[in-house]
Amino acid sequence: MTLAALGSFTARLAADPALRDKVHAANGLDEVVAIAAEQGDTISKTTLLREQARAVAETPDHHLEGINSWADALMVCFGATDKD
Repeated sequence: MTLAALGSFTARLAADPALRDKVHAANGLDEVVAIAAEQGDTISKTTLLREQARAVAETPDHHLEGINSWADALMVCFGATDKD
């Protein structure tokens, strides 16, 4: 996976409420990777986790406090949320 593929996938998430819902309903990381592949974005679990960890470290606390699932964390960290 390249960072470009991750950027492409998160841009899709930000623009598509149905895709966000699908990621929220995912049962785990493998399913999120499969959803990205369906969208044409080849991502790996390893890079996804590393980039998410890096983003979490840089995300303000008030954004992190509202996270209730892995999908929420993914979207908050990569700016693919419709919430402030």
